[in-house]
Amino acid sequence: MDATGAPKARLVVVDGDEEACGLLSSLLEAEGYSVEILGSGELLLAHLASHTADLILLETVLPGTDGFELCRLLCGDEAMPPVMFVSSKNSEVDRVVGLEMGADDYIVKPFSDRELVARVKAILRRANRRAPGGKLGLYRFCNWTFFPAQMELKDGDGNTIALSSSETELLLAFVQHPQEPLSRDRLLDLTKGRESFPFDRSIDSHVSRLRRKLGDDAKHPDIIKTAWGTGYIFTYSVEPG
Repeated sequence: MDATGAPKARLVVVDGDEEACGLLSSLLEAEGYSVEILGSGELLLAHLASHTADLILLETVLPGTDGFELCRLLCGDEAMPPVMFVSSKNSEVDRVVGLEMGADDYIVKPFSDRELVARVKAILRRANRRAPGGKLGLYRFCNWTFFPAQMELKDGDGNTIALSSSETELLLAFVQHPQEPLSRDRLLDLTKGRESFPFDRSIDSHVSRLRRKLGDDAKHPDIIKTAWGTGYIFTYSVEPG
């Protein structure tokens, strides 16, 4: 329990570097989180078979299965917790690949303690807002029905597509502001709020993933169009339910 009597959020740090694990553990425990340290992806998968978690902080470079492959496995299962990369790989390609794999965020070592904590809080806040029983209703557009609380899309044939928390947050921003050009900065404000940071280009990766799940042609999108010089626009009218 934290100081308010609420259960502590359960974080799992996966990193083969003991020193890095110690620093992360100290930082996050000081913020009131329960932290489990694991040294490999294999240990993580074994842990998740019998334990729950609220967020996984994942290094890309790991003994055995690497972080990108782990992220792909985890984010392909809607029952798994959100993933945040805390990585020693700092190229733009690595960041884009991590986000394309389904991660909710990607931060590079060395990082600002304040920024890391803010990003962790933002992911947990978004996930909590979409916990079962959340009162976000549903939204209908085109041939789709969007259930934010369940982090799901259903097509006209009833097929269900699972969304990550970041994809859910982004689609929620679009359906609540349909047919309105939204800049990347505005989308960051709507999805990450005060926890967004300058030069954060994760929006583009999340839009790309969301388009794929909606069957929206990347070269000629119909649902989420690029507003050149501005950002993006959700072109369809939306019917809240």
